[in-house]
Amino acid sequence: MGSTFMGLETARRSLTTHQWALQATGNNVANASNPGYSRQRLTLGMTEQLSVNFGGTKAGQFGTGVRGETLARIRDLMVDQQYRDETVKNSFYATKEAAFGRMEDIINEPSENGLAESLDMFWGALQDLSVNPDDTGARSVVRQRAMTLTETFNYMSSSLTKVQADLKSEADVVIKKVNDLLTKISDVNRQIGDAEPLGALPNELYDARDRYMDELAQYVEFERKPVDYLNGETRGNSQRMAEGRIDIVINVGTEAAPNKVSFVNGLTGGVGSFGQSSYKAAGAAAADPMLPMPFNQMPNGKLKALVEMYGDATPEGGSVSGKFAKMLTDLDEMANKFASAFNTAHSTNRDASGDPGTANFFEQTASASTIKVSAAIMNNLDLIAASKDGNIGDGSGALALADLKNQALAFTGGSVTTNSSIGKYYQNVIGNMAVEASQSGSLAKSTFALMASSDQRRQSVSAVSLDEEMTMMIQYQHAYNAAARNITAVDEMLDKIINGMGVVGR
Repeated sequence: MGSTFMGLETARRSLTTHQWALQATGNNVANASNPGYSRQRLTLGMTEQLSVNFGGTKAGQFGTGVRGETLARIRDLMVDQQYRDETVKNSFYATKEAAFGRMEDIINEPSENGLAESLDMFWGALQDLSVNPDDTGARSVVRQRAMTLTETFNYMSSSLTKVQADLKSEADVVIKKVNDLLTKISDVNRQIGDAEPLGALPNELYDARDRYMDELAQYVEFERKPVDYLNGETRGNSQRMAEGRIDIVINVGTEAAPNKVSFVNGLTGGVGSFGQSSYKAAGAAAADPMLPMPFNQMPNGKLKALVEMYGDATPEGGSVSGKFAKMLTDLDEMANKFASAFNTAHSTNRDASGDPGTANFFEQTASASTIKVSAAIMNNLDLIAASKDGNIGDGSGALALADLKNQALAFTGGSVTTNSSIGKYYQNVIGNMAVEASQSGSLAKSTFALMASSDQRRQSVSAVSLDEEMTMMIQYQHAYNAAARNITAVDEMLDKIINGMGVVGR
């Protein structure tokens, strides 16, 4: 038969268990505003049953109470992975959108201060000069418009170069951040590996690791692989619910030639410095050389977007890569082809003195950052060659210079040669930029919506709901009170047995 004190022990277990359940609920309420905290719930389980003989052949089993099985956090790993996948994509496109935005601010087209307007004003000044070739004022306007045009080239080139340098600096910071997060994840892995074999579920460490992985997903795409399980069986963990250590795997290379940077139990590799555009493979020692990483083989994320916008240190096939590098190359080519064609045409004209025109109206034409009006033109307006026959009243030379506006020039445009006027080529350049910027913006909005949706699903699982916690608190409180009342009832029964029985005849 059961013990006389059996009911007292059953009520005591209920009292203690619901006290711990209330403690877990209180901790959830306290961390309701703590970002990255996963709500926790005490899992309840029945204690061993006791077989009791009722007499004769009648028998049954009575439960002996309740106990806390484990304090587990409520988390859905699949939803977490969906959120990180969308975070990687959104970070990639949002970074490109922001970089394109800075490029568009510099190009500033269409506007009254852009390169297209400067070109039109220069052509217009030449046409005015063709009408009044002997007018010093008209010559001064041509020189001034030429200065404005070269300064616009200079400004755009220097501004784009500055932003490009900012992208490199930001990429360097991201690389340091990635390596720092990988180190932190590795440290948490070791702490988890120390705690789990002792029977604990280190929920705080799990949350910390998830926060680091959420942040890492903003910068680079990775795989989360558990390493403490083999054929579904735990290896070294005393509880099957233990999440165990994980391996962070960053895939680089191509499907035909894959490579991995792997991090587990300690830092076994790292993403190299941006200037080298490189990485270390799994198991690499500190002294091992960095391996080349073309940007088209980099894992997705903010880092790849920054590198794509900046440019690749070692472009494949010798072609220019990187949006800012490409824009700077286009500007350089435009400045060079325009200045070269203008200088050639200018040298076939005659200046105010009837002498052949200088072939260096523009100088330092190798790049948009250095092009300028020659010192000779700046010092002497008469050197502007506006005539064909040497007559000061002849403006046909200036009109021929203005007609260069429609002359087809051979622009390489990357790997394909394009015969186009400078105006149309520039329209094509900014048109391509606008299309890519718009596409990045649209994809950034779409991926943000998907990221927000997956985050909402994740929060519905793991975030603390104060209404739900209040409900659970009331439930545990009533269970605790009932257990206390049960103890009182059993105590009264025991008091009757101990103090009220066996007193007949006294």
